[in-house]
Amino acid sequence: MKIKFLFIVIVSSLMIEPVHSYGSDITDNNQYIELVNVWKVFLKAISTNDLKEIRNLSAERIRCLFCLDNTEEEEREIENFKTTEPDWYEKLYDDKVYIPISKFCKQDLPIIFTKKFIKKLLDSKPAFAVEDFNGKRIYEVIITTSKPGELFPGHEGGQQLFQFIKINSVLKFWGIDTIP
Repeated sequence: MKIKFLFIVIVSSLMIEPVHSYGSDITDNNQYIELVNVWKVFLKAISTNDLKEIRNLSAERIRCLFCLDNTEEEEREIENFKTTEPDWYEKLYDDKVYIPISKFCKQDLPIIFTKKFIKKLLDSKPAFAVEDFNGKRIYEVIITTSKPGELFPGHEGGQQLFQFIKINSVLKFWGIDTIP
C-alpha cells in the first residue's frame, strides 16, 4: 500500500509543471555588486527626495500595480475600467501597470515613500535576487517591511520588492511590488 501511494505521488509530481520561484540568488559577483551599489544610490535619492536623481536612476515607465488605485479617485477609475473594458485584465497588466516616471514621481512616490517607510528601508537588511519575467532579466532588492503578526494578529508579514532592469548596460529602477 505504501509503495503504491509513493508511486502515485512520484508519477503525479512528474506530471505537474515546474513551479516558478519568485527569484533566485544572484550567483555572479559583479551583478551582485552592481545591484548593491545602484540600490544604495537609489535609496539615498529616495531618502533625500532627489527627484532629478530618481528620474535619472529609473526607466521611462515604472511597473507598479498598486500605483493604479492608491487614491479614491484612482480606485473609482479602475472599477469603472473593469466594468467597461471587456479585456480589462490583459490591458491592466500589459499597459496600465506601467506608469510614466514623471507621473510616478509626482503622484505615487509621495504616497509610497513616507518618512516612516523610508526609515524602515534604511534600517533593513535587503536580500538580492534575480529572475526572468516576460523576457526581461529583473534584478530585485527584497526588504521585509512587516513581520508576521506585526500589523494584526494572523497577518503573514510582507516584503517590498524594488526591481531593476538593464537599459544600455546600466541598471535602472523599473518596478515596485509586494509579497504577498
